[in-house]
Amino acid sequence: MPEYNQTEEKIITAALKLFMSQGIKKTPIEDVAARCGLTRATIYRYFRDKKFLVRSSMMHMVTVINEALTDLDKHREYTTEKSADRIKEAVTTLPHGDLPARLNELKQVYPDIFAEYQIARLASIRDIYRRVLNTAKKEGLVQPSEADWNLVQAILSEATLYIAESPLVLSHGAAIGKIYSTILDIMLYGIVGRRKK
Repeated sequence: MPEYNQTEEKIITAALKLFMSQGIKKTPIEDVAARCGLTRATIYRYFRDKKFLVRSSMMHMVTVINEALTDLDKHREYTTEKSADRIKEAVTTLPHGDLPARLNELKQVYPDIFAEYQIARLASIRDIYRRVLNTAKKEGLVQPSEADWNLVQAILSEATLYIAESPLVLSHGAAIGKIYSTILDIMLYGIVGRRKK
């Protein structure tokens, strides 16, 4: 993922919030500029067109998770619970909005960006489960069994990828961060078996 300067980060964050709340098609560059206190020309100085801004904004959501994963690499002493908390912390910083509607819109308007985003998102989710399960194994929290842990990770990853688009789940009105946080809790306290203190 590319590194951005402060102005680029400000633009990406503002654009993502607007895209998630208003929609991609309904958010003109002028709205992003106004939200940032910049001019339209300044936005185009950093992002050659709206498509490039949409791509940067959507991929920013993956970057937030990947930064949390990098933090876990730096802190290998983190327990399973601390690792999960760090991931939850990152996910809850993502903007609120109708993610399924935005993904559907993204798929229609920019199918290439949608495909890239889904691949990157799935890779991050798989990495989360791999790390958390490996830490849980080291702590003796995962009971020895006949389970194929690669299959478990694959099932959890695919379920997580699509659960945020489930009408039943969305009917609860929870933000995407809360949904992902709940999935991690289910894994930790259901599958892993550790009880919260």
